[in-house]
Amino acid sequence: MTTTARFFHTAGRALALLGILAMLAMSVRAALLLAGHSLQAIQFPYALDYGEGPLLDQSVRLARGEGLYRLDVPPYTIDNYPPVFALMQAPWVAGFGASYAYGRILSLVSALAAALFLALTAHALTRSRAAAAVSAGLLLATPYLFHWSALARIDTLALALSLGGLLVAVRWPGSTRAALAAALLLALAAFTRQTYLLAAPLAAFTWRWGAAGAGAAWKFAVLLGSIVLGAFALLLAATQGGLWFHLIVANVNLLHSAQIEAYAAEVLRAFPIVLLMAAALLLLGWTRRAARRAWWLAAPYLLGGLAVALTIAKIGSNVNYLYELCAALALAGGVCVGLLARLPGLQAVALAALAVQIGMLQSLSEDKYAAIVRERIARQEELAALFTLVRDEARPIVADEAMGMLPLAGKPILFQPFEMSQIALGDVWDQREWLDALRDGRYPVVLIDNPYRNPSLRYERWTPEMLAVINDRFRLATQRAETSVYWYDAGG
Repeated sequence: MTTTARFFHTAGRALALLGILAMLAMSVRAALLLAGHSLQAIQFPYALDYGEGPLLDQSVRLARGEGLYRLDVPPYTIDNYPPVFALMQAPWVAGFGASYAYGRILSLVSALAAALFLALTAHALTRSRAAAAVSAGLLLATPYLFHWSALARIDTLALALSLGGLLVAVRWPGSTRAALAAALLLALAAFTRQTYLLAAPLAAFTWRWGAAGAGAAWKFAVLLGSIVLGAFALLLAATQGGLWFHLIVANVNLLHSAQIEAYAAEVLRAFPIVLLMAAALLLLGWTRRAARRAWWLAAPYLLGGLAVALTIAKIGSNVNYLYELCAALALAGGVCVGLLARLPGLQAVALAALAVQIGMLQSLSEDKYAAIVRERIARQEELAALFTLVRDEARPIVADEAMGMLPLAGKPILFQPFEMSQIALGDVWDQREWLDALRDGRYPVVLIDNPYRNPSLRYERWTPEMLAVINDRFRLATQRAETSVYWYDAGG
């Protein structure tokens, strides 16, 4: 090596070291921002999201010894996720009463665990600490994880379990015990959220194929399939078929392609650098011997995550459908940096570019997604007044956005407007019995949110026939916290 080449190599290594330190600092900052945001949410007593209420109601029912996935109605509710998340909250509900804090704490811990598991996976693939720092930093800075992990929702736990399964599969590719542990973790992820049956299991399967051969891969697939199908069969029998209706039939919502376009545009604006790296790894990784080992995991994980992300077209979907795609992008970014270890100058450039990328992601988190929780917290006083009304009302209540107050007040959720309306619009459920009950005053108090930012929400959550009955048989009694409170009018 010439003196000039030695100089540039040494300078490149120094710059790469500075880049690694910068990435570590950015990762720590991302973790602190996410934790601070989540801690604000944990201290807030009311629901931050429509979907938190039904999940807490499920945990309340389990704490009381009641089952999920019922086929008898009323109540008109849909338990549209597997039971792991609700089961993990149930002991806390039984011991200390209903609260959203349990689920939000679980989500925060899961987010940090997911970043750790992803970092360790990137390190196992590349033997690079820089790769680990990049993967963790990118995931923690992802705006969608920043937003959704502050909520008492199932997705962050499912992500952590699936990434734990991938880590075990990668770290010990030839071990039978590791295969069993990985399969159990991936099965737990699937029984937290059913969409986790695709991306991570596919990546674990192809990884074992590349690392240990086709026989090992198929043995793993049979093992995972046996666990999932066996547990599903037991639950199906225990619920007398209710599990199938709630998890499969009732989840087939109508599609809205504009949602794909909106989120695709946002992802392209927010993730340009890591998207280029992921595309390069996906297309060229197979052709490079040094990259081929990591390609067996990263490529199928990217493709599986993309497939799940496309289902965001379902009406009612949110940023949680982008979780696995973002995790796969974070892994790809880390792997690319790790593969450049022998070219320190290029590695330094990649690290600098990814530091800019993390800054872009954090800006989106702070400018757009942090405001969602801040605005809700700022309304705590008026929401407390609405909660007092809900708690003190002796008559049966049905609600949409305010539904999350019912478990806190010790009352059951009797009707889930969005879920029931969607299956009515999809001709899965005949709403006539419910309309008769509403028309006859059996549910005399109805709370409807005034979604000034998204007026279409009202028509996603209530069918035209339901709104017609409410307009005909109910009168507006009061307004609390941007919520219209309707009372049944017998003379209507």
